[in-house]
Amino acid sequence: MESLKRVANLLTLILDTVIASFFAVILLITILQVILRYVFNESIIGGNELMEGLFIYTTAIGAAVAVRRRQHINISYIIQQLPKFLQRLDDVLVHVMIAFLNGVMISYSIRWISKVGSNESPVMRVPEWIFQVSIPIGCSLVIAYCLVMILLIILDQAPAQGDESC
Repeated sequence: MESLKRVANLLTLILDTVIASFFAVILLITILQVILRYVFNESIIGGNELMEGLFIYTTAIGAAVAVRRRQHINISYIIQQLPKFLQRLDDVLVHVMIAFLNGVMISYSIRWISKVGSNESPVMRVPEWIFQVSIPIGCSLVIAYCLVMILLIILDQAPAQGDESC
């Protein structure tokens, strides 16, 4: 079980690094775009498209990390009034529903990408599937984290809600 936690923690660290890197690039491009536009009346060709694509990836990956850290939206007051066993059962059911919803999203997004993914972005001229595939990637990571969390909940080793040490 400890090896599963270590793998999940390593994956979370890698994903955190990717997200931070993408945000750093977004920040850098934004600053450069503002300076170029207002000082030199120029811009970075494709800069806005790249920022949009990176933001889409950070959102998709960030959703998975939020599930791992148990930072997904919930209203816990009523659940906290229940016995421990029912709290754990609710927690498992919530993760099952999150995983199911993400599985449905993967199914629909793959069909969507197969229909429109060959279109090119207007400025950078890269296939749009490169950005669109962020949805099934993010949803797959959410499902993987849900499965890990379900196992940890069943074994009563799940971290507390919003635990940053996950």
